[in-house]
Amino acid sequence: MAKTKISEFSSTSADNTDISNINIAEGCSPANLNNAVRSLMAQLKDQQAGTSGDNFTVGGNLSVTGTSTLTGNVTAPTQSSSDNSTKVATTAFVTTKVGTLGTISTQNANAVTITGGTINGTTLGATTPAVGTFSTLTSASAAITGGTITGTTINSVTVGSNASGAKTISTAAPTGGSNGDVWYRY
Repeated sequence: MAKTKISEFSSTSADNTDISNINIAEGCSPANLNNAVRSLMAQLKDQQAGTSGDNFTVGGNLSVTGTSTLTGNVTAPTQSSSDNSTKVATTAFVTTKVGTLGTISTQNANAVTITGGTINGTTLGATTPAVGTFSTLTSASAAITGGTITGTTINSVTVGSNASGAKTISTAAPTGGSNGDVWYRY
């Protein structure tokens, strides 16, 4: 069989009697050796360029120096979740190690601390009332339905309205309003 790719070479020297159908067996002509070396050089270049159609398998360690780019659908073995080395981390490893973070509502309330930042458009407690401790809780318009607010100062908050108007609690003097509004100043 003509050895036209590196993968077709044998690790047993005596079995390598041709390269691309060029006879290099014992007693071959010297010209065949010249042609065989040239053919071997072309096969090596095709292998390096990735144009040989020959998969490249490394049976031992592979060291790459410089910057390398892997293209295509690259796969790697998934390490155990206890591995804390510099080995390649696959998406399966990361999912096992970190898990799915999900949303704030799926987190363990005793293990999540949010410091700084802004959470917009979030209903605290959703449909179930929640308990929280806040150093500052600011709202442009807050609707408080049921429950109790204790140990805090509420300034200029509209408590509710009925056919007679709005009811407002504030430390400031009344301003604006409409007939039937009630202003509680403390």
